[in-house]
Amino acid sequence: MRLIAILMICLLLVSTVYAQETPPVPTATTPATRETQILTPDEALVQQVARDSQDARRSMEEAARYAEDASRFLGIFEAISVAIALAAGSLGVLGVTRLFSAQNELVKARERVESELTDLRKRFEVELLQKESSLQEMSTTLLQSLEHQRRATEQSTLALSLLPLGERQYKAQDLQGAADTYARALKLDEDNPLIHYRLGYVFVQSGQLPDAERHLMRALDIDPEFHLAMAALGYVYRRIGDKMKEGLERDEMHNKAESFLIKALRLSPKLVDDDSESWWGSLGGLYRRRGQIDQAIYAYEQAASVTPHSSYPFSNLAMLYMQKQDRDKMLTTFRRVERLARGEVQAEVDNYWAYADLLTSRLALGKVEEAEDALTSVFDLASSSSSYALEALIDTLTRLLNALGGAESAPHIAAYITRIKERAELMSGAHIEETA
Repeated sequence: MRLIAILMICLLLVSTVYAQETPPVPTATTPATRETQILTPDEALVQQVARDSQDARRSMEEAARYAEDASRFLGIFEAISVAIALAAGSLGVLGVTRLFSAQNELVKARERVESELTDLRKRFEVELLQKESSLQEMSTTLLQSLEHQRRATEQSTLALSLLPLGERQYKAQDLQGAADTYARALKLDEDNPLIHYRLGYVFVQSGQLPDAERHLMRALDIDPEFHLAMAALGYVYRRIGDKMKEGLERDEMHNKAESFLIKALRLSPKLVDDDSESWWGSLGGLYRRRGQIDQAIYAYEQAASVTPHSSYPFSNLAMLYMQKQDRDKMLTTFRRVERLARGEVQAEVDNYWAYADLLTSRLALGKVEEAEDALTSVFDLASSSSSYALEALIDTLTRLLNALGGAESAPHIAAYITRIKERAELMSGAHIEETA
């Protein structure tokens, strides 16, 4: 009877411990979204940080539950130990021995549970420290990424704000000032293809062809379909080829120029350069240098259709007509050039190329006195940092002189060529002294 009473007490104690068991805490789950969202890298990182934080919290909750379970089991062991002690008084020696043996087993089991619980706590402490370190690293990375994006945006905005200044400097033939401005913008945003193009174009006009090629190629590396850089690079190769001696290397360079120009014009037939002139004109100039007169006329006619109010394509067409022995058409076209150029200089008083066309047309039409005013403006507007603009004018007037029969037939044109050459040499010498 005593043994039964003792066992009843044990069962009562065990049931009491289990009755105190706390039901498991439900884990909150994130509702599934109906649509898959496309996240930016920063948004994904934020969500990852949130998920890791939730994992850490769940780990802590599980650790707490494990500790509670272990505590309940230890309570059971304590209750059984009490029951064994009570039973010992009512049993014989053999029974007592067996009971004490069972008690020893229970003590060992309790020690194992305590050891495992200690190990479990240590593991969770390590895991929590790792989670906290990971969360800290992610937080630092996120802040650094956001700061980098903010600075990059600020620098890009500042770089773009410099472009209008560079454009004004270029229009005023301050090529060095424009190059400096674009170089400053490039330091702020070194992967901007537009800035590379603008800087490359300025270098083309100032005769710095290797630098121009480098920046234009960089623009195409960033954006392979950037048609403006593509056309300008074709123009660079044409200019490089023009300086070469007759031969296969020159032909190869001109073929390379043609390839880039044609590809750009296929992408955008109405493409214009930073001087608001059609890139068809550069292709026409290439064909003219090759002696392909009909192809050159076609290219300049395309340029005239793109920029019908520009004197540039018509000025070149006029001299091509003379090469085709059509003097009347040449003179008629030069009258149109004079009218268009006069309108351009009235609308834009610092337009060097319009004054050059005005000078050329008046000399072609024999208006020598009126040509003098145009020459004065040409000298005033020609860039002091490059003699290219005057050299281009000398080339145009030389072709005009040859088309009209040489110095004997048009001595006034020969005299103007001499004056412009002297001015170009003077400017070139002054520029060399400034840079020495």
